[in-house]
Amino acid sequence: MAPPRPHTVNAGGFTTRYWESTPPGQPQGTVVLIHDGAFGGDAIGSWSAVMPLLAQHYRVLAPDLLGYGDTDKVVYLDRSPYAFRTAHLAAFCAALDIDAAHFAGQSFGGSLLLRALATPTPELPALSAVSICGTGGPWRSSKGVTELGNFDGTENDMRRLVALMTDDYAGFEDTVALRYANTRKPGHVTACLAPRLRHPNLPKPEVRDDWPTPLRDSPVPVLVVEATRDDLLEPDWGHHFDNLAPHIHVHRMDARHAPNLDQPDAVADLLLTFFDQGSTP
Repeated sequence: MAPPRPHTVNAGGFTTRYWESTPPGQPQGTVVLIHDGAFGGDAIGSWSAVMPLLAQHYRVLAPDLLGYGDTDKVVYLDRSPYAFRTAHLAAFCAALDIDAAHFAGQSFGGSLLLRALATPTPELPALSAVSICGTGGPWRSSKGVTELGNFDGTENDMRRLVALMTDDYAGFEDTVALRYANTRKPGHVTACLAPRLRHPNLPKPEVRDDWPTPLRDSPVPVLVVEATRDDLLEPDWGHHFDNLAPHIHVHRMDARHAPNLDQPDAVADLLLTFFDQGSTP
């Protein structure tokens, strides 16, 4: 299996790095993979082991989101972190003439997909969507908030962050090295930290949210994957999606927060089954 190939495209006015894997024959369709939002995150660091497995059947694309990897380091501070990245992702699809695709995201990437599909007029050309350990925003544990949200700038602390998300696996140190290198790219850490800045005399805005109720109105088949050993999220958070709608399915797997890193074969099998059948594996 050939490794993913890097490309660059202008998506909505932003220089966007993405990675591509293609099957040896005619693809069954297109898959777009969305990475997490932790310090040092990017597309290839999240999906390098999964992409070739999916590419036995599909054309697979994985873009670096705004603020990450080798995509422009841009953030908007007057809107949700999902909204402007969804618009960028939609522009990415338009730039590559993608009018229909299966989508999968992990952590922040999964939450982005769920929120995008819950809008009255979804921007993404989704045939189906899978969110791996992405809740749509709520139900983070206190550990997830305090420990995953801090980074002291050292490679050893990046090792701590990766260890929060995975079991030990053969590529652990490679992931640490890649993510640490990403944190040293101009603008990346600043882009991660900027949304936390607040006016010193104004209270944090109160947000009223009936999540995940809006998702039930989306016609797109959705698979929500809860990892049963993920202590960065509240235990049994997936129950919020149980029985929400007939096309929304919940799958529980024995994993921590990022099984795309330490269990790529299991994740690829899960995705392929859902994309092929549109139902719970």
